[in-house]
Amino acid sequence: METQLSYLSLKPHIQNLTLIGFYPLLETSSKVRKMLHNIYMKLVLAFILLYTVQQVIKVYHVRDDPDKVMDTMYLLLTNSDLIFKQIVLWMKVDEIEELLNTMKGPVFNQKQTGHHEFLSRVAQQARVFLRAYNIVALSTCVLWVLYPIMLYSQGKPVEFAIWLPFDENSSPQFYFTVLYVWIQTSWVAYGNSTIDVFISFFFAQCKTQLSVLRFDLEAILNRTKEEMKQSSLSFDDIFARRFRKIMFHHKEILRFSTNIQNIFSRVIFYQFLITGWILCTAAYRTVEMNPYSVDFVSMILYICCMLTEVFLFCYIGNEITHESDMLVESAYMMDWLELPVTRRKDLIVFMEIIKKPIELVAGLLIPLSNGTFISIVKSSYSFYAFLKNTEE
Repeated sequence: METQLSYLSLKPHIQNLTLIGFYPLLETSSKVRKMLHNIYMKLVLAFILLYTVQQVIKVYHVRDDPDKVMDTMYLLLTNSDLIFKQIVLWMKVDEIEELLNTMKGPVFNQKQTGHHEFLSRVAQQARVFLRAYNIVALSTCVLWVLYPIMLYSQGKPVEFAIWLPFDENSSPQFYFTVLYVWIQTSWVAYGNSTIDVFISFFFAQCKTQLSVLRFDLEAILNRTKEEMKQSSLSFDDIFARRFRKIMFHHKEILRFSTNIQNIFSRVIFYQFLITGWILCTAAYRTVEMNPYSVDFVSMILYICCMLTEVFLFCYIGNEITHESDMLVESAYMMDWLELPVTRRKDLIVFMEIIKKPIELVAGLLIPLSNGTFISIVKSSYSFYAFLKNTEE
Protein backbone atom coordinates (compact mmCIF):
# COMPACT_ATOMS: atom_id res chain seq x y z
CA MET A 1 0.00 0.00 0.00
CA GLU A 2 2.86 2.34 0.81
CA THR A 3 4.22 1.95 -2.72
CA GLN A 4 0.91 3.27 -4.11
CA LEU A 5 0.44 6.26 -1.81
CA SER A 6 -0.13 8.52 -4.82
CA TYR A 7 -3.01 6.32 -6.02
CA LEU A 8 -4.64 6.28 -2.57
CA SER A 9 -5.74 9.90 -3.07
CA LEU A 10 -8.21 8.71 -5.75
CA LYS A 11 -9.07 5.21 -4.55
CA PRO A 12 -12.19 6.33 -2.56
CA HIS A 13 -13.46 8.21 -5.62
CA ILE A 14 -13.12 5.12 -7.82
CA GLN A 15 -15.02 3.07 -5.24
CA ASN A 16 -17.85 5.63 -5.08
CA LEU A 17 -18.14 5.91 -8.86
CA THR A 18 -18.20 2.13 -9.24
CA LEU A 19 -20.86 1.82 -6.54
CA ILE A 20 -23.29 4.21 -8.29
CA GLY A 21 -22.67 2.79 -11.77
CA PHE A 22 -20.50 5.55 -13.23
CA TYR A 23 -17.28 3.56 -13.58
CA PRO A 24 -16.55 -0.03 -14.71
CA LEU A 25 -15.18 -2.76 -12.47
CA LEU A 26 -11.48 -3.56 -12.30
CA GLU A 27 -9.96 -5.83 -14.94
CA THR A 28 -9.31 -8.43 -12.23
CA SER A 29 -13.08 -8.92 -11.75
CA SER A 30 -14.76 -11.96 -13.27
CA LYS A 31 -16.44 -11.74 -16.69
CA VAL A 32 -19.88 -12.33 -15.17
CA ARG A 33 -19.44 -9.53 -12.63
CA LYS A 34 -18.19 -7.14 -15.31
CA MET A 35 -21.11 -8.01 -17.59
CA LEU A 36 -23.65 -7.47 -14.81
CA HIS A 37 -21.97 -4.21 -13.81
CA ASN A 38 -22.07 -2.95 -17.42
CA ILE A 39 -25.82 -3.65 -17.49
CA TYR A 40 -26.13 -1.79 -14.18
CA MET A 41 -24.24 1.20 -15.62
CA LYS A 42 -26.58 1.35 -18.63
CA LEU A 43 -29.64 1.17 -16.38
CA VAL A 44 -28.28 4.03 -14.26
CA LEU A 45 -27.75 6.17 -17.36
CA ALA A 46 -31.27 5.33 -18.60
CA PHE A 47 -32.64 6.24 -15.15
CA ILE A 48 -30.99 9.67 -15.24
CA LEU A 49 -32.00 10.21 -18.88
CA LEU A 50 -35.63 9.51 -17.96
CA TYR A 51 -35.56 12.25 -15.33
CA THR A 52 -33.91 14.65 -17.79
CA VAL A 53 -36.59 13.98 -20.41
CA GLN A 54 -39.26 14.68 -17.78
CA GLN A 55 -37.56 18.01 -17.08
CA VAL A 56 -37.48 18.91 -20.79
CA ILE A 57 -41.19 18.14 -21.13
CA LYS A 58 -41.90 20.22 -18.04
CA VAL A 59 -40.03 23.21 -19.48
CA TYR A 60 -42.08 22.90 -22.68
CA HIS A 61 -45.37 22.77 -20.77
CA VAL A 62 -44.60 25.83 -18.63
CA ARG A 63 -42.73 27.78 -21.34
CA ASP A 64 -45.06 30.77 -20.91
CA ASP A 65 -44.28 31.09 -17.20
CA PRO A 66 -40.67 32.33 -16.63
CA ASP A 67 -40.72 31.48 -12.91
CA LYS A 68 -41.65 27.85 -13.53
CA VAL A 69 -39.12 27.59 -16.34
CA MET A 70 -36.42 28.79 -13.96
CA ASP A 71 -37.56 26.24 -11.37
CA THR A 72 -36.65 23.48 -13.80
CA MET A 73 -33.78 24.90 -15.86
CA TYR A 74 -31.02 24.88 -13.26
CA LEU A 75 -31.57 21.19 -12.47
CA LEU A 76 -31.98 20.34 -16.15
CA LEU A 77 -28.58 21.88 -16.89
CA THR A 78 -27.07 20.05 -13.91
CA ASN A 79 -28.42 16.74 -15.22
CA SER A 80 -27.09 17.39 -18.71
CA ASP A 81 -23.67 18.09 -17.20
CA LEU A 82 -23.70 14.79 -15.31
CA ILE A 83 -24.77 12.81 -18.39
CA PHE A 84 -21.88 14.31 -20.35
CA LYS A 85 -19.47 13.38 -17.55
CA GLN A 86 -20.81 9.81 -17.50
CA ILE A 87 -20.30 9.43 -21.23
CA VAL A 88 -16.74 10.77 -21.01
CA LEU A 89 -15.92 8.34 -18.18
CA TRP A 90 -17.18 5.45 -20.32
CA MET A 91 -15.41 6.53 -23.50
CA LYS A 92 -12.12 7.46 -21.83
CA VAL A 93 -11.87 4.60 -19.33
CA ASP A 94 -8.67 3.21 -20.89
CA GLU A 95 -6.97 6.61 -20.75
CA ILE A 96 -8.14 7.11 -17.15
CA GLU A 97 -6.76 3.69 -16.21
CA GLU A 98 -3.44 4.73 -17.74
CA LEU A 99 -3.40 7.79 -15.47
CA LEU A 100 -4.19 5.62 -12.46
CA ASN A 101 -1.41 3.19 -13.42
CA THR A 102 1.01 6.12 -13.50
CA MET A 103 -0.11 7.02 -9.98
CA LYS A 104 0.52 3.43 -8.91
CA GLY A 105 3.96 3.37 -10.54
CA PRO A 106 7.42 3.99 -9.07
CA VAL A 107 7.94 7.47 -10.55
CA PHE A 108 5.03 8.99 -8.60
CA ASN A 109 5.80 6.91 -5.50
CA GLN A 110 9.54 7.30 -4.99
CA LYS A 111 10.71 6.16 -1.57
CA GLN A 112 12.73 9.28 -0.89
CA THR A 113 12.96 11.13 2.41
CA GLY A 114 10.30 13.83 2.54
CA HIS A 115 8.06 12.45 -0.23
CA HIS A 116 5.71 10.66 2.14
CA GLU A 117 4.57 13.94 3.70
CA PHE A 118 3.54 15.43 0.35
CA LEU A 119 1.70 12.32 -0.84
CA SER A 120 -0.06 11.52 2.44
CA ARG A 121 -1.23 15.13 2.77
CA VAL A 122 -2.96 15.19 -0.61
CA ALA A 123 -4.46 11.72 0.01
CA GLN A 124 -5.93 12.97 3.30
CA GLN A 125 -7.26 16.13 1.65
CA ALA A 126 -8.89 14.07 -1.10
CA ARG A 127 -10.70 11.82 1.38
CA VAL A 128 -11.90 14.66 3.60
CA PHE A 129 -13.04 16.87 0.72
CA LEU A 130 -14.86 14.02 -1.02
CA ARG A 131 -16.76 13.14 2.15
CA ALA A 132 -17.63 16.76 2.94
CA TYR A 133 -18.74 17.56 -0.61
CA ASN A 134 -20.89 14.42 -0.82
CA ILE A 135 -22.56 15.25 2.50
CA VAL A 136 -23.37 18.84 1.48
CA ALA A 137 -24.73 17.70 -1.91
CA LEU A 138 -26.92 14.99 -0.35
CA SER A 139 -28.12 17.36 2.39
CA THR A 140 -29.31 19.75 -0.32
CA CYS A 141 -31.39 16.96 -1.87
CA VAL A 142 -32.95 16.08 1.50
CA LEU A 143 -34.02 19.71 1.95
CA TRP A 144 -35.43 19.77 -1.60
CA VAL A 145 -37.90 16.96 -0.79
CA LEU A 146 -38.53 18.18 2.75
CA TYR A 147 -40.02 21.44 1.46
CA PRO A 148 -42.84 19.86 -0.64
CA ILE A 149 -43.58 17.46 2.24
CA MET A 150 -44.07 20.47 4.54
CA LEU A 151 -46.36 22.15 1.99
CA TYR A 152 -48.38 18.97 1.50
CA SER A 153 -48.79 18.46 5.25
CA GLN A 154 -50.23 22.00 5.44
CA GLY A 155 -52.78 21.18 2.74
CA LYS A 156 -51.13 23.42 0.12
CA PRO A 157 -50.79 22.33 -3.53
CA VAL A 158 -47.37 21.06 -4.59
CA GLU A 159 -45.81 21.27 -8.05
CA PHE A 160 -42.61 19.39 -8.86
CA ALA A 161 -40.06 20.56 -11.44
CA ILE A 162 -40.65 17.53 -13.67
CA TRP A 163 -43.46 16.37 -15.92
CA LEU A 164 -45.64 13.66 -14.36
CA PRO A 165 -48.41 11.63 -16.04
CA PHE A 166 -50.61 11.89 -12.93
CA ASP A 167 -51.78 14.36 -10.29
CA GLU A 168 -48.93 14.58 -7.80
CA ASN A 169 -51.19 16.06 -5.11
CA SER A 170 -53.15 12.84 -4.64
CA SER A 171 -52.16 10.77 -1.64
CA PRO A 172 -50.24 7.71 -2.89
CA GLN A 173 -48.89 9.50 -5.97
CA PHE A 174 -47.42 12.31 -3.88
CA TYR A 175 -45.33 10.01 -1.70
CA PHE A 176 -44.20 8.03 -4.72
CA THR A 177 -43.14 11.27 -6.45
CA VAL A 178 -41.26 12.50 -3.38
CA LEU A 179 -39.35 9.21 -3.17
CA TYR A 180 -38.65 9.24 -6.91
CA VAL A 181 -37.41 12.85 -6.91
CA TRP A 182 -35.26 12.24 -3.82
CA ILE A 183 -33.58 9.17 -5.36
CA GLN A 184 -32.99 10.93 -8.68
CA THR A 185 -31.61 14.17 -7.27
CA SER A 186 -29.49 12.35 -4.68
CA TRP A 187 -28.02 10.08 -7.34
CA VAL A 188 -27.19 13.07 -9.53
CA ALA A 189 -25.77 15.05 -6.60
CA TYR A 190 -23.64 12.16 -5.35
CA GLY A 191 -22.36 11.39 -8.84
CA ASN A 192 -21.68 14.99 -9.79
CA SER A 193 -19.86 15.83 -6.56
CA THR A 194 -17.76 12.65 -6.73
CA ILE A 195 -16.76 13.15 -10.37
CA ASP A 196 -15.81 16.78 -9.75
CA VAL A 197 -13.55 15.88 -6.83
CA PHE A 198 -12.20 12.92 -8.83
CA ILE A 199 -11.10 15.18 -11.70
CA SER A 200 -9.87 17.90 -9.35
CA PHE A 201 -7.58 15.57 -7.44
CA PHE A 202 -6.05 14.27 -10.63
CA PHE A 203 -4.92 17.86 -11.06
CA ALA A 204 -4.03 18.07 -7.36
CA GLN A 205 -1.79 15.02 -7.78
CA CYS A 206 -0.03 16.82 -10.63
CA LYS A 207 0.55 19.82 -8.35
CA THR A 208 1.81 17.52 -5.58
CA GLN A 209 4.30 15.86 -7.93
CA LEU A 210 5.59 19.30 -8.90
CA SER A 211 6.09 20.07 -5.20
CA VAL A 212 7.98 16.78 -4.80
CA LEU A 213 10.11 17.66 -7.82
CA ARG A 214 10.96 21.06 -6.35
CA PHE A 215 11.86 19.41 -3.06
CA ASP A 216 14.18 16.96 -4.86
CA LEU A 217 15.83 19.76 -6.84
CA GLU A 218 16.60 21.77 -3.74
CA ALA A 219 17.92 18.71 -1.86
CA ILE A 220 19.89 17.00 -4.65
CA LEU A 221 23.32 18.34 -3.67
CA ASN A 222 23.03 17.38 0.00
CA ARG A 223 21.70 13.94 -0.91
CA THR A 224 24.52 13.43 -3.39
CA LYS A 225 27.12 14.30 -0.73
CA GLU A 226 25.50 11.95 1.80
CA GLU A 227 25.41 9.08 -0.69
CA MET A 228 29.02 9.73 -1.73
CA LYS A 229 30.14 9.16 1.89
CA GLN A 230 28.57 5.69 1.82
CA SER A 231 29.54 4.75 -1.73
CA SER A 232 32.64 4.27 -3.86
CA LEU A 233 31.07 6.26 -6.71
CA SER A 234 32.22 9.78 -7.54
CA PHE A 235 30.21 12.93 -6.88
CA ASP A 236 29.75 13.44 -10.63
CA ASP A 237 28.33 9.95 -11.21
CA ILE A 238 25.93 10.11 -8.27
CA PHE A 239 24.70 13.58 -9.19
CA ALA A 240 24.23 12.60 -12.85
CA ARG A 241 22.09 9.59 -11.87
CA ARG A 242 19.95 11.61 -9.48
CA PHE A 243 19.56 14.47 -11.95
CA ARG A 244 18.44 12.07 -14.70
CA LYS A 245 15.72 10.80 -12.34
CA ILE A 246 14.57 14.38 -11.75
CA MET A 247 14.43 15.11 -15.48
CA PHE A 248 12.48 11.90 -16.11
CA HIS A 249 10.10 12.76 -13.26
CA HIS A 250 9.46 16.15 -14.85
CA LYS A 251 8.81 14.52 -18.21
CA GLU A 252 6.27 12.17 -16.59
CA ILE A 253 4.52 15.09 -14.88
CA LEU A 254 4.20 16.88 -18.23
CA ARG A 255 2.79 13.75 -19.84
CA PHE A 256 0.43 13.21 -16.90
CA SER A 257 -0.91 16.79 -16.99
CA THR A 258 -1.34 16.68 -20.78
CA ASN A 259 -3.29 13.42 -20.56
CA ILE A 260 -5.55 14.79 -17.81
CA GLN A 261 -6.29 17.81 -19.98
CA ASN A 262 -6.96 15.67 -23.06
CA ILE A 263 -9.43 13.49 -21.15
CA PHE A 264 -11.34 16.06 -19.11
CA SER A 265 -10.89 19.31 -21.03
CA ARG A 266 -14.32 19.16 -22.71
CA VAL A 267 -16.02 18.19 -19.46
CA ILE A 268 -14.59 21.21 -17.65
CA PHE A 269 -15.38 23.47 -20.62
CA TYR A 270 -19.04 22.41 -20.56
CA GLN A 271 -19.07 22.85 -16.78
CA PHE A 272 -17.82 26.42 -17.17
CA LEU A 273 -20.27 27.04 -20.01
CA ILE A 274 -23.39 26.06 -18.08
CA THR A 275 -22.37 27.18 -14.59
CA GLY A 276 -23.04 30.81 -15.43
CA TRP A 277 -26.58 29.93 -16.50
CA ILE A 278 -27.12 27.61 -13.54
CA LEU A 279 -26.03 30.25 -11.02
CA CYS A 280 -28.14 32.83 -12.82
CA THR A 281 -31.33 30.72 -12.80
CA ALA A 282 -30.72 29.58 -9.22
CA ALA A 283 -30.24 33.18 -8.05
CA TYR A 284 -33.34 34.26 -10.00
CA ARG A 285 -35.35 31.64 -8.14
CA THR A 286 -33.76 32.31 -4.73
CA VAL A 287 -34.24 36.07 -4.63
CA GLU A 288 -38.03 35.74 -4.28
CA MET A 289 -37.84 33.17 -1.46
CA ASN A 290 -38.35 33.67 2.24
CA PRO A 291 -34.80 33.71 3.70
CA TYR A 292 -36.02 31.69 6.70
CA SER A 293 -37.56 28.90 4.62
CA VAL A 294 -36.20 25.40 4.00
CA ASP A 295 -36.36 26.04 0.26
CA PHE A 296 -34.09 29.08 0.61
CA VAL A 297 -31.49 27.15 2.63
CA SER A 298 -31.50 24.32 0.08
CA MET A 299 -30.93 26.76 -2.78
CA ILE A 300 -28.06 28.46 -0.96
CA LEU A 301 -26.44 25.05 -0.46
CA TYR A 302 -26.99 24.25 -4.13
CA ILE A 303 -25.38 27.52 -5.24
CA CYS A 304 -22.43 26.83 -2.92
CA CYS A 305 -22.02 23.38 -4.51
CA MET A 306 -22.02 24.86 -8.02
CA LEU A 307 -19.51 27.54 -7.04
CA THR A 308 -17.31 24.88 -5.45
CA GLU A 309 -17.32 22.84 -8.67
CA VAL A 310 -15.83 25.59 -10.80
CA PHE A 311 -13.64 26.98 -8.02
CA LEU A 312 -11.94 23.60 -7.57
CA PHE A 313 -10.91 23.42 -11.22
CA CYS A 314 -9.81 27.05 -11.37
CA TYR A 315 -7.93 27.05 -8.06
CA ILE A 316 -6.01 23.81 -8.63
CA GLY A 317 -5.23 24.80 -12.23
CA ASN A 318 -3.87 28.08 -10.93
CA GLU A 319 -1.80 26.22 -8.30
CA ILE A 320 -0.29 23.95 -10.97
CA THR A 321 0.77 26.96 -13.02
CA HIS A 322 2.27 28.64 -9.95
CA GLU A 323 4.08 25.49 -8.78
CA SER A 324 5.55 24.79 -12.22
CA ASP A 325 6.61 28.43 -12.45
CA MET A 326 8.51 28.03 -9.16
CA LEU A 327 10.54 25.11 -10.56
CA VAL A 328 13.06 27.50 -12.10
CA GLU A 329 13.52 29.21 -8.75
CA SER A 330 14.06 25.85 -7.03
CA ALA A 331 16.66 24.90 -9.63
CA TYR A 332 18.43 28.23 -9.13
CA MET A 333 18.33 27.83 -5.33
CA MET A 334 20.50 24.75 -5.72
CA ASP A 335 24.13 25.55 -4.82
CA TRP A 336 25.14 25.05 -8.46
CA LEU A 337 28.61 26.61 -7.95
CA GLU A 338 29.68 23.28 -6.45
CA LEU A 339 28.79 21.43 -9.66
CA PRO A 340 31.29 20.44 -12.34
CA VAL A 341 31.04 22.46 -15.55
CA THR A 342 29.35 19.63 -17.47
CA ARG A 343 26.63 19.32 -14.82
CA ARG A 344 26.08 23.07 -14.82
CA LYS A 345 25.37 22.82 -18.53
CA ASP A 346 22.84 20.06 -17.86
CA LEU A 347 21.20 22.25 -15.24
CA ILE A 348 21.01 25.21 -17.64
CA VAL A 349 19.37 23.03 -20.29
CA PHE A 350 16.85 21.77 -17.73
CA MET A 351 16.10 25.32 -16.60
CA GLU A 352 15.34 26.25 -20.21
CA ILE A 353 12.94 23.29 -20.43
CA ILE A 354 11.05 24.26 -17.26
CA LYS A 355 11.02 27.98 -18.04
CA LYS A 356 7.53 27.73 -19.55
CA PRO A 357 5.01 26.90 -16.78
CA ILE A 358 2.24 24.34 -17.18
CA GLU A 359 -0.92 26.20 -18.16
CA LEU A 360 -4.05 24.05 -18.31
CA VAL A 361 -7.04 25.07 -20.40
CA ALA A 362 -10.62 23.86 -20.75
CA GLY A 363 -11.76 23.14 -24.28
CA LEU A 364 -8.53 24.64 -25.67
CA LEU A 365 -9.98 28.07 -24.84
CA ILE A 366 -10.51 28.81 -21.15
CA PRO A 367 -7.51 28.81 -18.78
CA LEU A 368 -7.91 27.11 -15.41
CA SER A 369 -7.10 30.09 -13.24
CA ASN A 370 -8.55 32.21 -10.45
CA GLY A 371 -9.29 34.91 -13.01
CA THR A 372 -11.58 32.51 -14.88
CA PHE A 373 -13.55 31.80 -11.70
CA ILE A 374 -14.10 35.53 -11.16
CA SER A 375 -15.20 35.90 -14.80
CA ILE A 376 -17.77 33.10 -14.42
CA VAL A 377 -19.25 34.69 -11.29
CA LYS A 378 -19.40 38.08 -13.03
CA SER A 379 -21.10 36.59 -16.10
CA SER A 380 -23.66 34.88 -13.84
CA TYR A 381 -24.55 38.21 -12.29
CA SER A 382 -24.79 39.80 -15.75
CA PHE A 383 -27.25 37.08 -16.87
CA TYR A 384 -29.25 37.56 -13.68
CA ALA A 385 -29.39 41.36 -14.08
CA PHE A 386 -30.53 40.92 -17.69
CA LEU A 387 -33.36 38.59 -16.65
CA LYS A 388 -34.53 40.95 -13.89
CA ASN A 389 -34.49 43.93 -16.26
CA THR A 390 -36.43 41.96 -18.85
CA GLU A 391 -39.00 41.01 -16.21
CA GLU A 392 -39.48 44.65 -15.24
